[in-house]
Amino acid sequence: MKRWIRVFIISGFAFAAVFLVVIQFFQTRRTVSINDNMFNIGVSHAMDDVIGQLKGESSDGATIPVRFQELDQLISDALLLNGIDIHPVVGLYDESQHSFLYSSDSRHEAELEESPYRYGFQPSDMLTNSQLFIILDFPSAQLFLQRNSGLLGYMSLFLVLIIIVLFFISLRTISNQHKLDQMKNEFISNMTHEIKTPLATIGLACEMLQDESISQDNESRHNFVGIINDENQRMRVLVETILQSAKMSKKNFRINPKEVDVHQIIDKVSKSFRLTLTNRGGTIETDLQAAPPVIEADELHLTNLVYNLIDNAIKYSTEAPHITVTTATTPGHLVLKIADQGIGISKEDQKHVFEKFYRVSTGNVHNVKGFGIGLNYVAEVVRLHHGHISLESELGKGSTFIITLPIK
Repeated sequence: MKRWIRVFIISGFAFAAVFLVVIQFFQTRRTVSINDNMFNIGVSHAMDDVIGQLKGESSDGATIPVRFQELDQLISDALLLNGIDIHPVVGLYDESQHSFLYSSDSRHEAELEESPYRYGFQPSDMLTNSQLFIILDFPSAQLFLQRNSGLLGYMSLFLVLIIIVLFFISLRTISNQHKLDQMKNEFISNMTHEIKTPLATIGLACEMLQDESISQDNESRHNFVGIINDENQRMRVLVETILQSAKMSKKNFRINPKEVDVHQIIDKVSKSFRLTLTNRGGTIETDLQAAPPVIEADELHLTNLVYNLIDNAIKYSTEAPHITVTTATTPGHLVLKIADQGIGISKEDQKHVFEKFYRVSTGNVHNVKGFGIGLNYVAEVVRLHHGHISLESELGKGSTFIITLPIK
């Protein structure tokens, strides 16, 4: 996906998300206002019913404290019938005396005086010029409104957050798919190049062998047969690395360990690079001091491991490759070191060098063809053998891969 397309999509979504949040904000405020009006209407209807009931009972001649001793319950029942299930603080206020004749909670009399919920009431059996008011105060009214109107707001906000999260997950998935597509194309291109080279060399050697003058020369024939064998071995290892790397991605993958001689493997792999090193004027020096050199390992994977490391050492040497392979033993372990004098690896690249499809490059240009799976494959082989791999490298001075494998 092109950069401008990603920017356009992100900007469009950000605008839509902000617009949706603004709309939801005003919608929530409108819902709160409607619920507040409905609350006030419900209280008014309830108090009309209460006052009507009180006036209907005023002919019994009872005193005010007795008549209003059940005022709280009467008002609560009326509120409940009108859909309001909260209990208010109730007071009977004498306007002329500026005092309460009755209050359900004397601690809230100050709030009662300021409450907008006041309703004029004059019992028919009371001969007084004073104006009486039944006053209600709802300490938990805000909570009541939030409970009725806030649920919709919270659900909407939650859905907006889900949409945002899903959008970024989708964008990240698209980006990852784009990267995978690029890696796939690069992998196919590099694989074609890597396999094409030994095929071309084998084809050329076969043509030379078909020449009668060369076919009758035993030494020349032997050299060309050796070239074919070396290039065939190189191609086999390349293909095997790809196949085995794919197999290692499966959780149930297992190796087949047996007793193998590490020195024999090193000698066999070194010989397979004879032609390549000769053409480039390079050398492989070995210092094999491990005693005994026999360990429990999978011969195929161990061979591929050594091949990949030497192949990388050759490819990443700008001048004639000079490679050193050494072995040694420590208590319970065999240590294998493969060192070169190539371009080296930066500190930043060293953090990722064993990741699948990661390739060390100069700037944005890969100077050397490769799959980007070789070192990842090497690291997986070491892990499956319960060993350890480390890297010592400095730009311009070469690299040394150190592999420690258990003897038993």
